[in-house]
Amino acid sequence: MTIDTGLRIAAIALPLAGALAMWGWGGRFPHAQRRVAVSIFGTTALLALTLFLLNRYYACILAFGDQNCLFDGLATLSLFLLSILLARGCIVLRGENRAQDYIPMLLFGSAWAGMGLTQNLCLFVVFLNLFLFAADRWLKRKGLTWRFLVLRDDYKDDVH
Repeated sequence: MTIDTGLRIAAIALPLAGALAMWGWGGRFPHAQRRVAVSIFGTTALLALTLFLLNRYYACILAFGDQNCLFDGLATLSLFLLSILLARGCIVLRGENRAQDYIPMLLFGSAWAGMGLTQNLCLFVVFLNLFLFAADRWLKRKGLTWRFLVLRDDYKDDVH
């Protein structure tokens, strides 16, 4: 396994493992959960930046033809920025049930990394579904609902 593949797997698996750990902990370690989430996002940001610099995406991001790596470069840079923003969100997050807020954020970060860094269509679809699930959980947690492709129940419209 090359360093590139190891960095990709680590950037995808680290937030996913953190979300599973937070889920397993429940509410037992409330003060440690913030530190763990921030350190996971910080490490993921460093992994994304290392991947960006190691593969020299900055050199070929504007190239044309066979050496074009615009998507890979933007994927690593967007993962870096998203990890920084989510780490900041974890730092300022206040509330009683923090674990329920950290888990969707970690899943969101893992799904974003999976969608951008994977080079397999099947894995892309899996991480796209994880992304939509995490976004749905986060929106429901904020009190927002989004209805997309919902079948209407016609039986409720009948007046007897």
